[in-house]
Amino acid sequence: MRMGQTVKIGWLVMMALVTVPEAYAAEPDAVIDVDVNKPSVAIPATLYGVFYEDINHAADGGLYAELVQNRSFACYPAGKTLREGNRDGNTGSAWSTVERGGGSCTVIVENTQPLNSTNTDYVCMTIQKPGTGVGVANSGFGGIFVRQGATYDFSFYARRIPGSAAPFTIALETESGEVLGQAVINGVSGDWRKHETALTVSNTNEKTRLVVTTTGSGVVCMDMISLFPRITFKGRTNGLRPDLAQAIADLKPGVFRFPGGCIAHGADLANAYRWKETVGDVAERREKQNLWGYWQSFGLGYFEYFQFIEDIGAEPLPVLPVGVSCGFRRFQAVSLDKLQPWIDDALDLVEFANGPATSTWGRVRATMGHPAPFNLKYMCLGNEEHDSPEFRERVPLFVKALRTTHPEIKLIGTSGLGPGIPLYQFMADNKLDLSDEHYYEGPRWFIRHRNRFDSFDRSKPKVFVGEYASGGNALYNALAEAVYLTGIERNADMVAMTAYAPTLARYDYTQWESANLIWFDHKTVVRTPSYHVQHMFSRNRGDRYLPSTISLADKEWTTVSPARGKIGVGTWNTQAEFDDLRVTSDGKTIIAQSFADAPGAAWQVMSGTFAVRNGVYVQKSGSEGAVSLCNQPIGSDRVTYSLKARKLGGSEGFLVVFGHKDSGSFYWWNIGGWGNSQHGIESGSGGFTGPKESLASRSGTIRDGVWYAIRIELAGPRIKCFLDNELIHDVTASSESALAVSATAEAATGDLILKIANTYEADMMAEINLRGVKAVERKASALVMRGAPGALNDLAAPDRILPQAIKVPAAPQFTYTVPASSVQIIRIKTRE
Repeated sequence: MRMGQTVKIGWLVMMALVTVPEAYAAEPDAVIDVDVNKPSVAIPATLYGVFYEDINHAADGGLYAELVQNRSFACYPAGKTLREGNRDGNTGSAWSTVERGGGSCTVIVENTQPLNSTNTDYVCMTIQKPGTGVGVANSGFGGIFVRQGATYDFSFYARRIPGSAAPFTIALETESGEVLGQAVINGVSGDWRKHETALTVSNTNEKTRLVVTTTGSGVVCMDMISLFPRITFKGRTNGLRPDLAQAIADLKPGVFRFPGGCIAHGADLANAYRWKETVGDVAERREKQNLWGYWQSFGLGYFEYFQFIEDIGAEPLPVLPVGVSCGFRRFQAVSLDKLQPWIDDALDLVEFANGPATSTWGRVRATMGHPAPFNLKYMCLGNEEHDSPEFRERVPLFVKALRTTHPEIKLIGTSGLGPGIPLYQFMADNKLDLSDEHYYEGPRWFIRHRNRFDSFDRSKPKVFVGEYASGGNALYNALAEAVYLTGIERNADMVAMTAYAPTLARYDYTQWESANLIWFDHKTVVRTPSYHVQHMFSRNRGDRYLPSTISLADKEWTTVSPARGKIGVGTWNTQAEFDDLRVTSDGKTIIAQSFADAPGAAWQVMSGTFAVRNGVYVQKSGSEGAVSLCNQPIGSDRVTYSLKARKLGGSEGFLVVFGHKDSGSFYWWNIGGWGNSQHGIESGSGGFTGPKESLASRSGTIRDGVWYAIRIELAGPRIKCFLDNELIHDVTASSESALAVSATAEAATGDLILKIANTYEADMMAEINLRGVKAVERKASALVMRGAPGALNDLAAPDRILPQAIKVPAAPQFTYTVPASSVQIIRIKTRE
């Protein structure tokens, strides 16, 4: 049965999933065979994990419940007023000066008599006129969100240099000045002392600010101005935002990798993440600007990480730098004679996590409220360092020290960034327990490489896929990741851990926008389709993999047609013009555009500045990935796409788009790309600036002011590209779609668990054979997530794409219609 002939059933009927009629059951689109009795591999409890990094304000302004931004003023240079800006070079930070009722004051950042030796910055307010109150205000992260009836705990350190004493008024105010909650603090004296109070809010408001004012005279100094919601995850002091923490907990991760990847290196080695600076009293933790450009309070430090990981039942997996800088920044290496403190950090961390309360670092843990060990079992050494003599020289020193002192700890080393994993053999040579590989590729890559681990050498270290994502948050991305995960489950003897990355991103505060597992703002948590795939797979992991195969009834299911979809034109950091665009199929013209008139509704500008001028289509901006698409889709598998193009200026050549699908996937011929040095065919998805996979490339350049004749011939999966009638590329695209399955068994329930992903944009009737099973319950429980491939969850509709729980008929042999663009978990209960 061909794709176009696939049986279509209505949504209500599909939800009921009635057994397919006999006439159709004899001719399924796919046959899925699961053999329950054949030897299978164990699925490790750590297979599905979480990778957490403080990027996109994942900690301050995110998971860490503190509502005040820059509470200890470390982001401000000493000697400057709040109005003069912060160390990031920005004015208008979260802090501002308050002067009321004729009052006036000067607030200056100082460091001469600090609270302690690590938290050295604070503010001193000189009161010229008290008026009805002078002080400071903090707007949090774009406004402090407060709920009616909720209680918020305020604290600060303060001292008053001799002058007339007066109480402090602590208030939560709206933008219009309405007071929603207020408290008074008395007794601020000449020495630094912590003062605390609580405020209960009268109304819900999204744009509240915290205001701290006083009257009297003299100079008042303040530090560590803090506002915490009374309710935190598990009721922890200095705790976590409950809804975000719960979203992570709901994944039931087997392992939790922290405090990040590149952030462990820092912007340079002097800025590296040193765990010892993040434990103990929060007022004594050294704030610093992190790799991603904003200031970290380290209120969420190593103790809080361990505590949270324990609360959610995961295994902690800390990442420690090994004295070599990140491979993607200015290369640095700690000299060998100064490396021992870095090695000691690794050894002391084990003592902090596992040592008795009488040991040096175990005592620190116990003092913080956790006398019992955290039971650390794993440690990551390094993250995405490039291969260098310095790296190869230093890693064995860490391994030797840890193996000697703590042989119980399993060590994980980096394979390097990208699917090529250049350091994997080095990890094997040094007998690391696991090797950490990272890749951020397009969804087509994950579909095409679902068999990646089938041929891995089982004598080498096991694999931790420590960071991966498919470059977007649409349903299609999630489906591609689900396809890849079915291959990982099949190879669970080789792949011991996985973690999507990054986990958290706050809207309007991002450094990494292409794909994040969970998006959020001050009050809403948005779980992406990728999150739901992680949730579905992790919570339905099973204990052992059951051999399973898929046979497709028609080869059309396995081919790809780059011709189908929309065409377009574009540039990258370049200005150009286009003319005489034509698409033909079987001798008939489908699209003809001479641009004698304005294209109007026929074209959709995705980015850049396109306009018709003097009968040609001109792109005049310097955008990266400026693209305009023709709105008329192509439905044929055999077409010829031709046009003329001329470069007007800029650093590269032309982008000729074809096969653009609603899911966001596309192909383009990049002519004169890579700094005008190469021509190449690429496939991508999730936006034109997202990850792309190269299908072909060769050297070549484009000259300014010259009209080039461009022709692309598409026939099924074959792509032929001509420039001025010269054949430049002749390649065959591999399948971008898949039906994939993983079958596992769960000992506790006796359930058989089928995970099925369908990236085809058509329903597929599948015959499912459970070989070796005598009887099953007649109804199976299923979770089905389906929708338009390009659909997203967002603040306007956080549950637009959501798994639906249904019941489906089941038997040792049954038929099931796999919905188009879907992923499903089917739990089948076996009976004697």
